[in-house]
Amino acid sequence: MTRYLHILLLVCCLAAALGAAPLVSDDFDDSIDRGLNLLYRGDYEPASTVFDSFIAAHPQNPAGWFFTAGLYQVMMTDFESDAWAKQFNLHLDSALAIADRAVARNPRDAWAHFIRGGTYGYLTARDGRSGSYVAALAHGLSALSDFKRAAALDPGLYDSYLGIGSYHYFRTRAVSILKWLPFIGDARDKGIEEIKLAVQKGRYSGVMARNGLVWIYIDYGKHDRALELARGLEEEFPANPFFFWARPEVYWRTKRWAEAAEAYRRLLTLIESRPVYSNYNRVLVKHRLAKSLLESGRPREAAQEAQEALNIPSDKAMLKKQVYERRLCREIIQQSGKKLKP
Repeated sequence: MTRYLHILLLVCCLAAALGAAPLVSDDFDDSIDRGLNLLYRGDYEPASTVFDSFIAAHPQNPAGWFFTAGLYQVMMTDFESDAWAKQFNLHLDSALAIADRAVARNPRDAWAHFIRGGTYGYLTARDGRSGSYVAALAHGLSALSDFKRAAALDPGLYDSYLGIGSYHYFRTRAVSILKWLPFIGDARDKGIEEIKLAVQKGRYSGVMARNGLVWIYIDYGKHDRALELARGLEEEFPANPFFFWARPEVYWRTKRWAEAAEAYRRLLTLIESRPVYSNYNRVLVKHRLAKSLLESGRPREAAQEAQEALNIPSDKAMLKKQVYERRLCREIIQQSGKKLKP
């Protein structure tokens, strides 16, 4: 009987400890919203300052490290540069370690599971870009597990559905690329509906869920829906080129050349108004602009843009990455010259 009472007392103490463990959701303030708004506007340095202040004020909350990693991810994509790769990885490591501790303190902490799942999601994307597909799959499954756990613990945590829906969509998509994956049926529409929940009701992920859905619609061939969402993001964040890539991509894929030329020129203006960490995007956009101008009957402008793309300074790594674009620029100049001959 005494042993039973000791066990019962131990269980009660553990339950009380879990109940008293601080939840990640109880340790937020409005600086996360301010930081995200600055990030979406393209004000990256002020956003970093806000997130740093959150980390200092909330050392046991992995959210500050997680959202700062997201900031570096956006910056690397926006500027097509790995200049922040070290900071990105360090913040992912910190977010994961602190989220692990939060889950250990209270396994029923939904937001701790969500942030850990999001961190695994970033690791999945990183591994996928580097070609480490086995590691990407393992991290993707870990992310999915945490997102599902978060949604089960707190059905109102709709941010989780961005991760769940993305997995369902891209798991189906990956089967066509990675033939060794077992086919589990086409879950793309299911994934889209889940991401819509994050768009409509997510606490922090609404904007990025919309942006992700734009590119999913482009991949799926649902171009009208992609254009509608893309226009909304452009109007909401008019100074950030990060949100201006989708519309010209739709025009490019659908061969709406005059509209593509206009959209790429607007994107180029935004890119050239910002600090330059890499010329990769300038070459890419000028090549696309030159091709769009050529196809829409403006060969003189096309040749000029193609030549300017070739004249942009590039290091060896960038030259290796853009062999295709530079070759096409030379072809555009030749084709334009033929069209301009009397």
